Amino acid sequence: MKSDVHFVMKATSARILLAVIVIMIPVGSFPATGSIQNRSAQYLSNHSASTVTVTKTATQLAEEKSSLSAVVGSSLTLKCPWQWQRTLLTVWNVKFINGTNCHLSYKSDRNLSVTNCNENVNWLSRPDQEYALLIKPVQIFNEGFYKCSSSIDKGTFIHEYALTVLVPPQVHLTHDYNGTAVCTAAAGKPAAQISWGQKGDFITVNETLPNGTKTVISKYKITSAEENNLTCYISHPAWTNSQVLSFLSGTRKSIHLKVQKQFQEAAFRRMRWNPMPPLCKWKM
Repeated sequence: MKSDVHFVMKATSARILLAVIVIMIPVGSFPATGSIQNRSAQYLSNHSASTVTVTKTATQLAEEKSSLSAVVGSSLTLKCPWQWQRTLLTVWNVKFINGTNCHLSYKSDRNLSVTNCNENVNWLSRPDQEYALLIKPVQIFNEGFYKCSSSIDKGTFIHEYALTVLVPPQVHLTHDYNGTAVCTAAAGKPAAQISWGQKGDFITVNETLPNGTKTVISKYKITSAEENNLTCYISHPAWTNSQVLSFLSGTRKSIHLKVQKQFQEAAFRRMRWNPMPPLCKWKM
């Protein structure tokens, strides 16, 4: 009986001692489970923030747009953004105003260039050295939008050009035998602007041609006081200065007489080929 009581007392004392030892252990002596989870969360939080920042930088877009014009038959160079840095991928996407499109691309890691554009739209030089685009010669169908995308380690940068093609018109100043001066700006793009140096009675009409160019005709009623100093002014975006057409002294009269003479000769020839019937003789 005593041995049993002694065993129970020893067991109880052991439990009390163990409890005291556990209570006396400093809380900061070992890293608690909650502390480890917090550190893990803090690490993941810092890592995620860094990843988001890098991802944002890698996919950052900087896009610019500009408009320009070129005269038909000339040559035009279009620069690509980040021209001075080596890019991972450079792509030119072209959308022509007539609804067709083409593209040029260069991938630096494979030194591979691909294009399906016409011969007059190509790289200015080797794409591994320069990413500029050359249009030579500029044609009416080249009008449209040219977008270059450059992908580098800092992000993707885009520049889009809106290209307008200008066609200078053919101009001339004439007049007819009815006393009307005719100032013409033919097949221009856009339509030319015509004005007269004198105040008078005139009318101006526009005509659109199948290729998209326009012809402008202005007719001015000439008076005798203006016959030797009539001036027509024609302006167009393809020119730096306006074109000035004038009748020189005596020119209108000589041309007028020449036109009248040609008209009279033509009438005489018709009379020769179609003579008038003889007059009837009445008997008295």
